[in-house]
Amino acid sequence: MAILDDSLEPPKASFRIKLFYGLGSAAPGAFNALGALAMFFYNQVIGVPAAVVALALSATLFSDAIMDVVIGNASDQTRTRWGRRHPFLIAGLLLIPIALYFRWSPPQDWAADSMFWYVLATGLFVNVSFSIFEIASNALGPELAKAYHDRTVLIGYRWMIGAGTSALATVLIYGVFLRATPEHPVGQLNVDGYGPLSLTISVIIVASILAMAWGTRHAIPYLFQPVAFAERASLKVQIQRMGKALGNRNFLVAVGAGVFLGVALGMEGGLRLYFYTFLWGLKASDIMVLSLLAIPTPILAAIIAPRLAQRFGKKPACLSLFTASILITHLPMLLKLTGVLTWAASPQLLMLLGGFAFLAGVCIIGGYIIVSSMVADIVEDVQAQTGDRAEGLLMTADSLPSRIVNSISVAFPGLLLAWAGFPEKAKPGPDTLAMMMQVGWVYIPLMVLVSGLSVATWTLYRIDKATHDANLRAVVRAE
Repeated sequence: MAILDDSLEPPKASFRIKLFYGLGSAAPGAFNALGALAMFFYNQVIGVPAAVVALALSATLFSDAIMDVVIGNASDQTRTRWGRRHPFLIAGLLLIPIALYFRWSPPQDWAADSMFWYVLATGLFVNVSFSIFEIASNALGPELAKAYHDRTVLIGYRWMIGAGTSALATVLIYGVFLRATPEHPVGQLNVDGYGPLSLTISVIIVASILAMAWGTRHAIPYLFQPVAFAERASLKVQIQRMGKALGNRNFLVAVGAGVFLGVALGMEGGLRLYFYTFLWGLKASDIMVLSLLAIPTPILAAIIAPRLAQRFGKKPACLSLFTASILITHLPMLLKLTGVLTWAASPQLLMLLGGFAFLAGVCIIGGYIIVSSMVADIVEDVQAQTGDRAEGLLMTADSLPSRIVNSISVAFPGLLLAWAGFPEKAKPGPDTLAMMMQVGWVYIPLMVLVSGLSVATWTLYRIDKATHDANLRAVVRAE
């Protein structure tokens, strides 16, 4: 292989590769939209106490975080005629629909202690099945696009399609399967809608994985292959290499930022639907409208983020976008809690919430696009230092501490609701509004604090375009 000249960059990924790799993100987009309902579904629809559900979800995420590193390292070390990643894509495709069926078809007459084990077991099955696909999918990206700015464009496709699918899945959730009916004026409390909903999400996931696996198969001969098992170093040497990889400075920065982000995601994900339903008084149709307004955000973010990164650099661009998102995201709730915003559920309120959500969504998704590209750049930084290419290990080990923290923080919404005395199978009204405002006064300061710490940690990241190009030249010379 020719050594890269200082003035040259690796070839850009084709439009076909970008499109089909992006289509693979429709699976996590739909999966996460459904998964966000778990706390609400088991607590308010099935009637399991909030603390029980929260603890089961926390235990699930904690166990899943450990398994992810095992899956990631196995993906890196796999050597087949179909490459390292594609066998994992197909394995996930076969397991995910089965896991989702059991997750969203629970028994409705079990005692609370029995339901704890059901939520835990099905959660582990779902998360491990999906991790088998998603880890391999994410690890494939850095190999498909190696050029510094082209990598951001590739990830932009992924975020655009993934976030767009998430918004469309949310429209299906609240506009079709959980829409209001005369029997269920608050549609998200209708237990009969969740089974057909999970089946539809399963179909979207299967189609997404098939499209990605088929559309990227032509790249397999050009992807990195690990040495044969018989030629590998001893286990002790491999562990030493893993230690060097995980000790990379920029990797540790990503880990630190992810820890704070994990806290924020755990709190926000568990309480989002509660705030929509009991603080803002929104019905399923209202949430669907907000989802429709959010559909253009990933498209705009995917256009803006690469341009900002190229104009100002990846780190300054992501810091600016994330800081703006923190301010925009929490302003409407702060106005509600302080009595400045007094509108009840109405078209005006929806437009206000939708406007803030649109601006925040562009900033958040744009920031995630750039940060994902920054994390991918760590792969060559580690390879230049250690000689090992370990996308799966790095990306799962990067998320391990944040997943562990997230597994703990996901219990916080349930415990906070229990502290506020929030009942199971509640009805929107003055009493539940007062409880959610009480929750909100704790929620906002914590969210601003942990989100701000996550953003601040990225200031310590040190890979820029010159560093990345130097890493690529070192890697090519070594090969």
